[in-house]
Amino acid sequence: MTLEILYQDEWLVAVNKPSGWLVHRSWLDRDEKVVVMQTVRDQIGQHVFTAHRLDRPTSGVLLMGLSSEAGRLLSQQFEQHQMQKRYHAIVRG
Repeated sequence: MTLEILYQDEWLVAVNKPSGWLVHRSWLDRDEKVVVMQTVRDQIGQHVFTAHRLDRPTSGVLLMGLSSEAGRLLSQQFEQHQMQKRYHAIVRG
């Protein structure tokens, strides 16, 4: 299984996280075999470092640094509100 890479440069990668996927391994579901971080790492051939998370049922753009420093800086930008996540809910019924 592969994920859609929306953007990649020397510092970061942005992927389209499907609904139902965990971002990383978690005690919430120890038996889960497919997670975004592992899939992206296998796909691009290098370690990735999460800048933020999206809940399992949420789909959308997920940013990851390609170094621990890039991941830390991206994460800080979210924490300091220099970057924002915007959610759009699609409901039926």
